[in-house]
Amino acid sequence: MANSKIYFTPSRTGYGGLRVIDFGERVSDLQITPYRNASDSVSMGGSFSRIARRSGMRVRIVLERFTDDRLAEQFYSLQSHLEAGGGFSFAVDSAKQFAAFINSAAASTVLGAHRIFTHDDRILSEYGAHGLAANDVIHMESFGPRGRREEMQVDSYSSSDKKITTNSDAIYEHSLPSMVRHRDFFPFLLWPQDQMGSPILTHDHRISYTLDMTCEVYPGNIQAAYAQAGPEGSNMPSTTGSRQSGVTLDELHIGPLYGDSVDISGGSKFDLSLDEMSPLERAVNAMEKF
Repeated sequence: MANSKIYFTPSRTGYGGLRVIDFGERVSDLQITPYRNASDSVSMGGSFSRIARRSGMRVRIVLERFTDDRLAEQFYSLQSHLEAGGGFSFAVDSAKQFAAFINSAAASTVLGAHRIFTHDDRILSEYGAHGLAANDVIHMESFGPRGRREEMQVDSYSSSDKKITTNSDAIYEHSLPSMVRHRDFFPFLLWPQDQMGSPILTHDHRISYTLDMTCEVYPGNIQAAYAQAGPEGSNMPSTTGSRQSGVTLDELHIGPLYGDSVDISGGSKFDLSLDEMSPLERAVNAMEKF
């Protein structure tokens, strides 16, 4: 087992590139709260009906009473990125960083339910080895108002064939493309508005620190990464802190968070928007599709 890690790109890839925050240990606690927005009604005759809308998931990440000052500085700086609407990836075990979109599902027997799943190129392979192996728990979900989610254990995995065989049948028939990931790897998390009233980092006289933040999985933003990965990854810079061309994690799932700067005759710089639509408008627009 490896340490927990956060991955994010704080600005354009030309400035700083990919950043990795290594917790130096495993996270103290992880709490996952799935939800679905729904409206119930009951007819005058006593018949129940439900309109299901978008689903989502809240993920609480806690690292208690650590004493690494440098790690505290990194978490403190991360909050500014989150406040601006930037996202990040999180791995409870950085040796298990598997996430991909499923393109086909098949049964192991003629009359059986789906148990064999073939996926596209793994997204975010820039982070390192996937680590998927037998007995690992995977999370599978489909998108849209009718989307479903479930967890299963891996029976076998062939990276050359991009084929996952589970040790039990899927209980849902997921519309394609659907997402499969290691249960404890989250490709893209955002810090929601209602969490911004308190810091993600607290301390006890600066002797020990505690990270405690509740973030959100928005399926529409996860699906935005579909068909953007290839054999070499998602065109993100793979070297921490380097100035390289490529896309940021936020551009992969939302769109540009920052404008380009250009020189004017006085030598100062002004930011020019890369897109007329703001990151918030992009996020809302993506969610409204589902």
